[in-house]
Amino acid sequence: MIIITKFPTNITEYAKLGKENLFPTISGCKHCGFGGNLHRHCFYERNAITPYEVFRIVILRVKCPSCHKTHSIIPSFLIPYRQYTFEHIFLCLSYLYTRGYSYLSVLRVFRGLNPHTFFSIANVNHFKRRMIEVTPLVNYFFANFSDLYFDMAGYDTSSVVRKMELYISAHADFNLEYGSKMPIYFFKKVS
Repeated sequence: MIIITKFPTNITEYAKLGKENLFPTISGCKHCGFGGNLHRHCFYERNAITPYEVFRIVILRVKCPSCHKTHSIIPSFLIPYRQYTFEHIFLCLSYLYTRGYSYLSVLRVFRGLNPHTFFSIANVNHFKRRMIEVTPLVNYFFANFSDLYFDMAGYDTSSVVRKMELYISAHADFNLEYGSKMPIYFFKKVS
């Protein structure tokens, strides 16, 4: 299972600190309902690709002492099972949907930010297809907020990406909030 968590550091500091990060104590198992603290189990490494550079970071796994299920503690700047960070994917979607860039223009922007990137038109296309697939769920997420007005009837992909931009500018950590309020994490394949 996955637990998305806010860390007090950015991705650069997180990568530099590695296993020395201030990992939170996690209470409660989502699998069996155990109410106590989960125990540190191990670490694993994964890539985290930002628009500017690539990091190799560690992820903490914790284990429930009751059911022995393990949970990965994912920093909120990452999307589960994705190498590209939330910032990278969202920036790509923003260029496509709110600025009207073509695939090639988006690719030029990212290659300008990092000339050594392996980012390709296939990545841009994949992000666009996945966003179209998750648009209804992301739009539903915005029904949870009364402090920002969102037109719930407007749920085409462009308007949902604009809602995300507005939310990020007002609340900052979209990925963390989405992970805590929705039954599945952001960008998960909808069956």
